Amino acid sequence: MADQHPGQVQTHGSRTAELVAVSRARHLLRHNPPYIFHDPYAFQFLSKRWQRILGYRLIDAFVSGIVLRRLMPITTQPLTRARFTEDCLLAAIEDGVGQYVILGSGYDTFALRHPGLDVTIFEIDLASTIALKRERAGAAGLALPDSLRLIPIDFEKDDLADRLTAHGFDPEKRSFFNWLGVTYYLSREAIQDTLDQVAGITCPGSEIVFDYLAETNSIPEDERSLAQGMKNYVGKLGEPMITSFDPATVETDFNTVGRWDVVRNDSPADQQQRYVAGRGDVYALPPLFWCLHLRRRG
Repeated sequence: MADQHPGQVQTHGSRTAELVAVSRARHLLRHNPPYIFHDPYAFQFLSKRWQRILGYRLIDAFVSGIVLRRLMPITTQPLTRARFTEDCLLAAIEDGVGQYVILGSGYDTFALRHPGLDVTIFEIDLASTIALKRERAGAAGLALPDSLRLIPIDFEKDDLADRLTAHGFDPEKRSFFNWLGVTYYLSREAIQDTLDQVAGITCPGSEIVFDYLAETNSIPEDERSLAQGMKNYVGKLGEPMITSFDPATVETDFNTVGRWDVVRNDSPADQQQRYVAGRGDVYALPPLFWCLHLRRRG
């Protein structure tokens, strides 16, 4: 893949993979049904340290209330973005899509949660994350289904198309790509390069969903301090968020004209109303992250 600050991606991959799994597991342990995103396997992919933390309410309260207090207001977002993406995915599968590609898959459990679907799943991530996923699945006694392909990739050296086709991906069959939690860590050039690569290995009717950070000027003034605090926090962790977009001009920014059609530019307000409204047990969605759903033109 082209210059996309690969060092940042590789550093941030396994850390955020764990935090995403933590948010999913914690949702089932601490919140009430109906769940925004129901992942009964997430806890089993956590490190022993995180399992101990979530296993004791007092320790969990200390970690979430003190150690991670600056991140807690955005902890609903990984749940709603995943729910939105899988809602789009399941509709696409109903319509005939037979391949699902997860870029930066981490500890995703779609294959375990939907073993009966007629779809081949390609999970792409760092070799270290893939190996750890296999190890934790084995330790938990989870048999990974035959429909799942775990594909290690070196983001600095490997070509996405080569890695996919080497594991049975068919560019002539419609596919759905999941690309969550990544774009804000990459340059605009790297984001465009990835979209171009996906367009180059997919046929018309294929789809992709990814999330992006809203530009500061498009965030209400009373919410901007939260956005800045979040950026400062992850920056200190060595994972700076370097790219954001204006939701009003995102179609032009992503150069979708000619190769992609916009299916939906889903706002935090949309997801708040659809998935969170009426709940008092989770944080409301701040107006920071949007989800863009694109479909390849014919």
